[in-house]
Amino acid sequence: MKKNYLPISIDITDQKILIIGGGQNALKKIKILQRSGAYLEVVAEHISDEIYDLGVICFRKRYEKADLKGYLMLYSCTNDETLDRQIAQDGREAGVLVNIHDNPALCQFVSPAIYQDGNITVAVGSNAEDVIEAIRLRNKIQEFLENLKSDIQCH
Repeated sequence: MKKNYLPISIDITDQKILIIGGGQNALKKIKILQRSGAYLEVVAEHISDEIYDLGVICFRKRYEKADLKGYLMLYSCTNDETLDRQIAQDGREAGVLVNIHDNPALCQFVSPAIYQDGNITVAVGSNAEDVIEAIRLRNKIQEFLENLKSDIQCH
């Protein structure tokens, strides 16, 4: 069944978000989420030094369903399809919004390619079907808006 995501903005300021996984995909997600003011925590057996350096709360341990208590949403970045399926099921049962990295079939939400300048946010989504094209379009929009802004400032 083809999914159709509603593009909305959610205030995640001071909300608890769980990232499961401690590698490069988790690192990228954390860097994006840190701009939002969310309260981020990481659960993984192996956590990169780069993630520790970002100052997020880290729990070096194996994921358990009980880890989901109190979170608004989670991002699973485990690269383990069996574990991701369990996390998706656990998240739904716990009432936590679920995003599984690179597996939109298991996701309740997806994150668009985002450009933000002050209070203006442009989000380009593709229903998780063509992420590279969404990023390419976001970059073109960003370039256009930055050129437009500099043209206005020059006049």
